[in-house]
Amino acid sequence: MSFSTLLKKLGKILLWVLPPILLLVGVWFLAQAMMPQPAVGVIKLDVEIWSGSAQYVQYQIDAARQDSRIKAVVLQLDTPGGEVVATQNLYLELLGLRREKPVVGSIDTMAASGGYYAAMAADPIYARPSSEVGNVGVWAIVPTDLAVNDEIIASGPFKLTGSNREEFMRDLDGIKQEFLNTVYSQRKKGDEQRLKLSRAELSQGLVYPGREAARLGLIDHVGSHSEAIEEAAQQAGIKNYEVIDLSVRALERLYGYGYSIDAPEMEPWIGAADPLTGERSLPYGIYLLYDARLRGIP
Repeated sequence: MSFSTLLKKLGKILLWVLPPILLLVGVWFLAQAMMPQPAVGVIKLDVEIWSGSAQYVQYQIDAARQDSRIKAVVLQLDTPGGEVVATQNLYLELLGLRREKPVVGSIDTMAASGGYYAAMAADPIYARPSSEVGNVGVWAIVPTDLAVNDEIIASGPFKLTGSNREEFMRDLDGIKQEFLNTVYSQRKKGDEQRLKLSRAELSQGLVYPGREAARLGLIDHVGSHSEAIEEAAQQAGIKNYEVIDLSVRALERLYGYGYSIDAPEMEPWIGAADPLTGERSLPYGIYLLYDARLRGIP
């Protein structure tokens, strides 16, 4: 067979083979282009924890659940904690989300007291070298004992206050033990306990800088927010992903689409610190709150 004849036969074969191959390649690229891009969602908690801010975070959790593109979540924290019930509810909701997809923690300036409690729903946890981490414990403002007199009549001895000092102390210790148990259970990886502090040491309520917190096992890594996002993507097994700020979706749900920076701010917590003086006016109750203003006061 001559060389020219061979070329003609090869040409005919290519004419039959190439079009289907090119078609398949084209279909594959089209399918890749039409497939939704996977994403890592970022949930932000950058205020004190109370019913309003917890609802704001809940909207972000809902958005993470509803968007099938979001394969993992980073919980970005900058909070001193706040109310007990709101904190506990937030922790449980985040823990529920972690059962569905990876949740990685990223601490900015602070995750103290209730903020650290919320961080226990994430694994692993990243923080900056000087982030304030820890402050495990609880404190309370005890209600004033009110006596029944001719003008004030009550059906029971604790009807006016709902409690007394002894009951408060029992509640305080119960919440402290629950906080400690949560930290110890969530800082375990398999049978390995990552936390290097005893219960007595952890109960002191100290705040640790991020680098020290990593050494003691309160967190896992000293690193950036970007590293936390990369870790979340790796846990989810995704590449070429988008990063979605879920706080934007929460604001859209609160104020409607097309909201602006001039949208009304969330109603402040009744116990929020005064922005000028730092002073608080807290009603009696039990708090998972780190208040730096009180540092050093005997």
